[in-house]
Amino acid sequence: MVQDMLNRIGHIIVYVRDMNSMVAFWRDKLGLKPSYVSSDWSEFPLDNIVLALHHSRDAQARHTGIVFQVDNIHETVNTLKSMCIEVSEVRDIGVGLEATFNDPEGNKYNLFQLKP
Repeated sequence: MVQDMLNRIGHIIVYVRDMNSMVAFWRDKLGLKPSYVSSDWSEFPLDNIVLALHHSRDAQARHTGIVFQVDNIHETVNTLKSMCIEVSEVRDIGVGLEATFNDPEGNKYNLFQLKP
């Protein structure tokens, strides 16, 4: 069955205009370790998935729909703020706590902490 073939997501792609600045953001500011970097494609492995940056002259800032699950959202938000990264205040959304942050090109990402 097809559902057995589509059993995991390998990459999540964010289209970017300036590969150098975006690689620097994820690598130097957020501390992710790239496994591959080029002017058109870069990869940052995260547990069982790869965050990939794909160069596109037409890339537009958008809400990516990418959610980073964190253990302590308040600590994460404070750390991002101290690094001068644009981040929202923490919101209670019932099942957990949520905040958003932006990359240098204005793409938005979610942070989520599940309530106990």
